[in-house]
Amino acid sequence: MRKFAVVQWVNGEDGGKYSEVKTEAIRCYDDSKINEEGYPNSSYAAVVEWQKGKKPRHGWPVYSATIKFVSNNRFHTTNKIKELIELDCQQPDTNTLPTKRASVLPARYDSDETDIEDAVTQTNRAAPQTQTVAKRLIQQHANASNTLKVRRLEEENERLKKENEHLRGMLITELPNLITQVKTAINSTSSASSDISTDLECGSSPQAPKAAAPPTSTEKVEIYPGTSTYVDSLAWAVAQNANSASCFVRSLLTSVFPMETLLVSNLRGTSRDGGSNRQPLDKAKVNAIYRATLLKWPHVVPSSIGAAINAKLTEIRAKNKKDYV
Repeated sequence: MRKFAVVQWVNGEDGGKYSEVKTEAIRCYDDSKINEEGYPNSSYAAVVEWQKGKKPRHGWPVYSATIKFVSNNRFHTTNKIKELIELDCQQPDTNTLPTKRASVLPARYDSDETDIEDAVTQTNRAAPQTQTVAKRLIQQHANASNTLKVRRLEEENERLKKENEHLRGMLITELPNLITQVKTAINSTSSASSDISTDLECGSSPQAPKAAAPPTSTEKVEIYPGTSTYVDSLAWAVAQNANSASCFVRSLLTSVFPMETLLVSNLRGTSRDGGSNRQPLDKAKVNAIYRATLLKWPHVVPSSIGAAINAKLTEIRAKNKKDYV
């Protein structure tokens, strides 16, 4: 029995169209009604299963159709459909020209498992697309994360610039008062020395020098009670006006320690890259800076105070090296 047939649907959704179907889809198909060339001996009307899409649960629907050609070769049936459509187009009295029914993959005629296989194929085809979308989303997230980091660094850099400008402005404003205080102190010291020299020339015994008066609040300020660590009142005022903990620490550091000490020291006296160890800063004074900072900025992490100290020391050494180059 030949396997493929060309039919023209009489009714149904594809009424008037040509289709290629399997002969097994033709109910009560009789191959004896077809001659050796594949044409029916007479008009051959039959009931044919309309196999389109997914097979319904209760079986394929059936419609009336006319068998036009039968063959074992699908190439012949495909050509026959084209030939029949061309012949119908040449008829002038035809109101509606027949067309070919939408092609259905041969695999759909094989078994009911075709839909499952097609679903697996579609899933396999969609997998690379899904992976591509996932990679794109990951790349977008990475780009957004890098952009956020850059923005934060730029904001931090801008904030430090503003702090430095603020400190520079304060120093310029208060520097004349500081110079006046230094000149007054120098003049008072010179006056005391001249008085002693005068007494010696006159033969009178010089009076024993008076004990140094403890620093007053107008000259020196203890940065934290009980630490015996003092800074100039002007330097203390500058530190108090700092708008961040790191700026406060950097300001106190240069006021508590002389520049000569800062150039050869770091926080703990350690070294980097296997170099020689630096001198550690005075522990009592460092603790005073820590306590003063935590008193003013209680939510600051202590490790950030040490980081600010080391950063300022590195900045001082770099600037000093640049000045000597």
